[in-house]
Amino acid sequence: MFNFNQVSFPQTLVNRGVNDTNKLPTYPYRDDGLLIWNAIESWVNDYFSIYYSNDSSVLADIDLQTWASTLISFEGGRLQDFGDYGQGQIQTRDYLVKAVSTVIFIASAQHAAVNYPQKEFMMYSPALPFARYLVAPTNTQESRSFIDGLPPLFQAQGQIVLLYLLGSVYYTNLGNYSTSAFPKDEKGQQVQSALNKFHQNLQQVTSKINQRNRESDRLIAYEFLLPKNIPQSVNI
Repeated sequence: MFNFNQVSFPQTLVNRGVNDTNKLPTYPYRDDGLLIWNAIESWVNDYFSIYYSNDSSVLADIDLQTWASTLISFEGGRLQDFGDYGQGQIQTRDYLVKAVSTVIFIASAQHAAVNYPQKEFMMYSPALPFARYLVAPTNTQESRSFIDGLPPLFQAQGQIVLLYLLGSVYYTNLGNYSTSAFPKDEKGQQVQSALNKFHQNLQQVTSKINQRNRESDRLIAYEFLLPKNIPQSVNI
């Protein structure tokens, strides 16, 4: 995390040059990811709007500012380029929303999109072996060389076990918080209302992704960013 202010999901798409739908019309990770990002950002914005009425109230929160300064300190998190101006101070509610949305997205949706396809696409070792056990063939017609270079059976079995484990652990779902996560006072009721809105947005995201998988020019259905397949945080 050498440049935190460059790792929000929309910014990573720009940095990688894959944000232009005219140049890259079909990119499920981008397209479905943006749906999830927008839902998370809306939820985080609604949440912080309950507790911070304006930018001044954010700046005046000593605990929040201490957390931010600790993140960038050498004795603390050593996180670089964090804060409105990269100096470890949160001056606006908009920045707070973006920063927390980034953390939630990375720990939930982005991790799900990177982790769970491993089981889907890599568990069959002849298709994607972890290693080749002979020198690379020079003749594409020599099928024997390809077969002989595959991992031995015990290595292939180990690959299956590892990827099955990585791709099968689900503890929670995005947006499903415990009943004790929020206070029971008036503000807690406002939070619950905002959380209900988040759940509704995730349902709409589900419908949109399912529609895309049915009707778009995707070669195969991309289901790794369906909300039901996104844990609340890193599971494994």
